[in-house]
Amino acid sequence: MIKAMLIITALGGADYMVEMPTMESCLDARISIMKQDRTLKTLCIPKENDIDKFKAFLSMFTGMIREMKEMELDDKLRSDSNGEANRECSSGSRQC
Repeated sequence: MIKAMLIITALGGADYMVEMPTMESCLDARISIMKQDRTLKTLCIPKENDIDKFKAFLSMFTGMIREMKEMELDDKLRSDSNGEANRECSSGSRQC
């Protein structure tokens, strides 16, 4: 659910901002304010929830990590198929 920010500007230039739980509640509050004082300017703008924003960032980050691991695995498999990883070291073991 997207929250909303209610911005109220008075004639003197003072701004007042209130975070509202939903856009609908913001619009309702805006109408109530307009009925009380027609000189006030009000505006409701969407505000993304910080938790949702963090979850989206974390999801994107973990996706990049998965892609990097897949690329690393692809490179390793490609080098194994080319015989580079199958050569023996001077000590006779396969790990150098």
